[in-house]
Amino acid sequence: MSAFVSVLLVLLAMTPDSTDVALLPDGWTMGWECLVSATGNGKWAGNHPVIDSTDVDAALSIMAESPEVDFLVTGALMSDSAGTFVFRRARASVKWPGTPWIGAGLFLHDRQPFVPGLREPLVEWGWVDIDSLQGYGFQSGGILGFNGEYLIQQTGADTLTQLNIQSPWMGFAGFSYSRVHYHSEESPLDDNIVLNVLSIRSDFRYFKPWVIIAGAEGEKGRWAVAGELRDFRNFTTDWGDVEIIPAISFAGEEFSTPGDAFVPGQRLLKLGAFLRSFRYIASAGIIGMLDLNSDSLSGVSVTAAMVSESSVTWDILFDAYADGDYRAVFGAGTADSFASAGLRMEILEDSTRLTGMASCTPREDVSAEFTVSADVSGSMNPACRLDISTALGTVSGLIGIHWEQGSDVTLLINLRGLLH
Repeated sequence: MSAFVSVLLVLLAMTPDSTDVALLPDGWTMGWECLVSATGNGKWAGNHPVIDSTDVDAALSIMAESPEVDFLVTGALMSDSAGTFVFRRARASVKWPGTPWIGAGLFLHDRQPFVPGLREPLVEWGWVDIDSLQGYGFQSGGILGFNGEYLIQQTGADTLTQLNIQSPWMGFAGFSYSRVHYHSEESPLDDNIVLNVLSIRSDFRYFKPWVIIAGAEGEKGRWAVAGELRDFRNFTTDWGDVEIIPAISFAGEEFSTPGDAFVPGQRLLKLGAFLRSFRYIASAGIIGMLDLNSDSLSGVSVTAAMVSESSVTWDILFDAYADGDYRAVFGAGTADSFASAGLRMEILEDSTRLTGMASCTPREDVSAEFTVSADVSGSMNPACRLDISTALGTVSGLIGIHWEQGSDVTLLINLRGLLH
């Protein structure tokens, strides 16, 4: 508890400082920032709260930069590290003088892999523990607008290499290519991940094809392709333009990645229609899905939202699948400059949950939100939560009181701030 209180006092007492630029060589800039997060958790004992656990994390970063050099080092003081200052992250990169599109760098606990998809990523953040990464890389760019980097990193006894190439926009199309190779010393060669991803985005004025092609080299069944035809408007109504988006998402039987973009063996066709209204504050969409392999993904999804003349918002979501699963959500709310209130009903197969929410903002830097929910289909299972938040410049705080049936009343206190 004493560490938590100490951080509160430090955050409130410290003020941003500036670096004496007169001490730096010409062309150099230097700065620092400190990101502090302090959290306390507790329970309600009798008629008063009791804090039973705290967590403090203060990360101090020092940066120095010139046209040819970029340097960053970050250390941290955590409540679970016996009060010692531990190393967290560092990078040092240089560019060839006079040709700023050629460079190299060293990276410690930095540059974890991420590969986006059309919707969900193919390689998600956090797949590799960033605290175990260390390595070096090379960068180049500027030639006809192309940019690329190649990274070689170690994570324990395993090796991770990344290649990323980004093309410029060529007037009608552009592409990006990523290659991620993860080689584990303890796993058979067949279990190592080798992923190539080519993303193509294009614009042919009346429609915009976007395509993702992924696969492993020389591996049968480890391939995937997804595509969408965007901005294709084929008719106009009194409410606005209707955009039709056909899409496909196919994957081989053995395809797998550290992301949720594809399901192995997937054969999915989609056709969506979306309303873009220019006269009303309203939107709507419907997506039909046909799974050529099974009924698990075949179904329909409908969404609609609008704001009435009386400033009431309405939201509708409905999903139904051929295997019998379904979900429906209905919501309504109203708000002004200082308060809001809303009601939400969610139907998920044999469960119907009703949630009410009210919030108040008495000042620009203070907000309170109260939420009550219950299962009205019979079991009730009520839950309540009250969250009060405030912000003062780059420092923000939150006090939360949460309760669910069958559980103790819990208390959450969080304070975080960015000082620089």
